[in-house]
Amino acid sequence: MDGGSIPPGSTIEGSRKESGMIFVAGTISVDPAQAEAFEQAVKAMVGGVRMEDGCLHYSLLFEDRAAGLVNVVEMWRDETALKVHLKLPVIVNFFNRFSPHIRAMTVQVYDALNPRPVPM
Repeated sequence: MDGGSIPPGSTIEGSRKESGMIFVAGTISVDPAQAEAFEQAVKAMVGGVRMEDGCLHYSLLFEDRAAGLVNVVEMWRDETALKVHLKLPVIVNFFNRFSPHIRAMTVQVYDALNPRPVPM
């Protein structure tokens, strides 16, 4: 991945016009031999990401470390905030470092058109 590019599998490039709050969700399958390094890199950047303008929620957590399966759940004020995030050097460097070790990625961007409390 070159500097400033969108992570592989992303649907951000060429997307529709802004629609407000968005979610980024899916899974990343990383080489299990890189699981520890991946997790440490996430821990090192997560605090800063959560302080970014427009970041409402950010988590990349292992569901199955032995298989290298990572759950991705992010919530952003809008697509512009996400695009700014994806171009930050810390994010570009993270993906440059781990892209060779990503086996599969199902991460997608979803519009949050009607947020409301969970019915109980």
